[in-house]
Amino acid sequence: MIPTYNEKENIEKMLPLLENEVFPKIQNHNMHILVADDTSPDGTKEEVEKSIKKWSNIHLLEGKKEGLGSAYIRAMHYAMNTLNAEAVIEFDADFQHDPHDIPRLVAAMDQGYDYVIGSRYIKGGQIPKEWGLNRKIKSFFGSLLARIVLFTFSIHDMTSGFKLTKTSFLKQVDLDHLISRNYAYKLQILFEIVLLGAKVKEIPIIFYERSAGKSKMETNDIYDSLKVIFTLRLRESMRIIKFLFVGGTGFVVQIIVQESTIRTGLAIFLAMLVSSIHFPFLNVQNLGAVSNGIGAGFGAEAAIVSNFLFNNFWTFNDTRHLKQTSPFVIRAIKFNLASLLSIAIQTFAVYLGVRLFGENISLFSHSLPTRILILFPTIIFLVIPLNYIIYNMLIWKTRYLKHDKKTSTH
Repeated sequence: MIPTYNEKENIEKMLPLLENEVFPKIQNHNMHILVADDTSPDGTKEEVEKSIKKWSNIHLLEGKKEGLGSAYIRAMHYAMNTLNAEAVIEFDADFQHDPHDIPRLVAAMDQGYDYVIGSRYIKGGQIPKEWGLNRKIKSFFGSLLARIVLFTFSIHDMTSGFKLTKTSFLKQVDLDHLISRNYAYKLQILFEIVLLGAKVKEIPIIFYERSAGKSKMETNDIYDSLKVIFTLRLRESMRIIKFLFVGGTGFVVQIIVQESTIRTGLAIFLAMLVSSIHFPFLNVQNLGAVSNGIGAGFGAEAAIVSNFLFNNFWTFNDTRHLKQTSPFVIRAIKFNLASLLSIAIQTFAVYLGVRLFGENISLFSHSLPTRILILFPTIIFLVIPLNYIIYNMLIWKTRYLKHDKKTSTH
């Protein structure tokens, strides 16, 4: 995908070079070129149309000049929906990216990587020697700031404009609602691709100074990038804060239901039924411990129902696309199934705690129920981290569409 605006001089050199020198080096892949031109007045469109007459794998996609991100988003949609592309490569026409590096990105994909970044900031990578100190500092520390704020420490070049992305992951990103449609679009896509669990690889590239044309980088892109970085961080932080608050209300519900189950005698009744059945591998000997464990299980299930309702309508309410494709009832069932492990953990923890310490524990001269005290460390250190991972990756898949498993032909 090559975005263009007044790139006639560059595009007339780039297209033949790709067709005659670069693509023949790439085996087992059907390579296409998609030029997303923003109605260039310099004749870029006409130059591309000349090339289309020579090579059928070149495509022209016109649109309004609305920023670099808009051009790429337009191209991504076309590549995925019309060309059925297996992967897309973001690439500039201005020769700052070496076209001979393209086979290296494709080779990395063939090795099993989902997201391949042409990196200037790893060993072997390089930024233009012609850049002044001010621009070098902005580029390096801008990428470093993004790594720190977004916790993407394993990635060294956050703002690279030369990368390959498998469309099976790109389809899960909400491209139509990105924070920025300018230069900073790439930061959000990278962040969300990483959150999706894509296998990422950086390969070193030399980033050259432009040979012709005008830079797409605008003065306000720095502020735009800062907006994207801190908005993404705030979104994720707020999600965690909401999640913890919902967990707190769920804990109150859990204690109420747990104590009601035990104090009404329902838990001991069920414990007697369990103990009357011979389960050698359970070795049930302590009726009180079993009833406390059953009570904890009922409480945990009540908390799960409460948490699901709160999380669905509040914590993860921005998963608009998933809600369109996954009905409420289906998500509720998946939520309960995914939470079975946390119920089992709490039930066993309470059972084991009562078996080891008895019905009550003396704490600061006060006798407190073991079944309640044991839940605090169990929920904080085991249940909350486990549930947050499950909810993000399985139930709501934070802001993302379901994974598209259709096999493509390109």
